[in-house]
Amino acid sequence: MHPLWATLSQLGDSRWLLPLSLVLILFGPKESRALRIRWAAGLAIAGGLTLASKLAFLGWGIGWARLDFTGFSGHATMTAAVYPVAVYLATSGRLPKPLLWALLGSLLAAMVAYSRLPLNAHSPSEVVSGWLLGTAATVFALSARATGWTTPLPTLAASVIVGLAVPMLMPTVRTHDVVIRLATELSGRDQVFNRHHFVR
Repeated sequence: MHPLWATLSQLGDSRWLLPLSLVLILFGPKESRALRIRWAAGLAIAGGLTLASKLAFLGWGIGWARLDFTGFSGHATMTAAVYPVAVYLATSGRLPKPLLWALLGSLLAAMVAYSRLPLNAHSPSEVVSGWLLGTAATVFALSARATGWTTPLPTLAASVIVGLAVPMLMPTVRTHDVVIRLATELSGRDQVFNRHHFVR
């Protein structure tokens, strides 16, 4: 397996993306308040749907066998919902056409999403649907864009530092393990469902 895919996949780790987003949402410039509120709502909805889809399959076997769908890809969803908006917040007021830079963030998200395929972590339906779900959250956030503001460099730096600190402080914690534990607790099952339970 080419190491590029593993490296790209690490960029979709929610342990780094969610803290980074939280700092930008809480401490961004007040002029961007509408955008940040929409971003928080979009992230909450996209994240909630992703978690619900995973719990539905792992705990109760609810999926779509024909499409090999067991839940939205968390990496695809979160990168598509985070990177474009974060890049927009970083470039607005500093570089021309921040929306074009946001598109580059979306391209990065697409590359991270694709990396899940050669790693055999997800099926195409899970990757594509996750990327579309995250992109919808991004479009919702950026539709409230305003002008005349710039995110302070200390805020940008703090978001990156906090984001990187979380996985460093909790190197053994994996979000998928947490989801599995939650699925077993809620469903009362000893074992979670997997793709082999699909009736082909």
